[in-house]
Amino acid sequence: MSKVEVKKRDDSFSNVIKTSIWRETPSDSNPYHVAAARCHGYDHMALIAEKSFTEVIFLLFRRELPTDDQRRLLDALLVSVLPGPRHSGCRAAMSAAVSKTNVSHVLPLALNVASGEWQGSREVFRCMKYLISVAEQDPVETACRVLSSASNVRGVASDEIELAPGFGTIYGSADTYSKKLALNLFGDDYAQGETMRWCRHFVTAIERQGFGCRVTAVFAAVLIDLGFSPYEGELLFQIACAPSIAAHAAEKAGGKITDLPFVPDEHYTIESDDKDD
Repeated sequence: MSKVEVKKRDDSFSNVIKTSIWRETPSDSNPYHVAAARCHGYDHMALIAEKSFTEVIFLLFRRELPTDDQRRLLDALLVSVLPGPRHSGCRAAMSAAVSKTNVSHVLPLALNVASGEWQGSREVFRCMKYLISVAEQDPVETACRVLSSASNVRGVASDEIELAPGFGTIYGSADTYSKKLALNLFGDDYAQGETMRWCRHFVTAIERQGFGCRVTAVFAAVLIDLGFSPYEGELLFQIACAPSIAAHAAEKAGGKITDLPFVPDEHYTIESDDKDD
């Protein structure tokens, strides 16, 4: 066995944890108690009294309070992406609840399921990266290019086609509800942001071939127009999904495991690798 040479790292670590988000003033009577707190310069008590949760979320990530239009848009967006019982995160939460999983573990495990590349927070990240990368390209030409290879492109779910992250099919065809959500947010012209305008032309072109956008693409495009990064978008999608996921778990908390479907015995196949002597 060869000898491994161990060297000391020359990294210089910080002596304290630094953040520009939050500043606390220590109490005179106990330095570990807080006398006053500020979030990006705004007094915490004033934020509690005067601002909504959506506004403070915007402040935490963007370092400034939103305008009235930005607040209304983000507020509507967060409600738009609340998942229903067919969503993988909600199903995981309900399954965990009826199986009597420790309450503190339900939301983390369900969000982990909801974080995937298929209708999950990772798809939001990938979609935001994609939309940023093609922002200077003509949306119709981009649509023609991705359509030309559509027959060879499969999404994370084997029965679906993904033209680009967040765009393609869902359950075998274009997602009509995602389009309805986009129209509800912006109206017919999608006029409130450059990215959503680009997406409108892109989706119009791919719709002729039976494709559309998924809800993750709507979420991704709006967040880009609001100034959020892909990293922040992935986190915000989990924040947006969490209330509905938690509520679905709470609804099933007192239920029995038989309240959920289970694979019938006739659908089981028992195979053995044992060979006869």
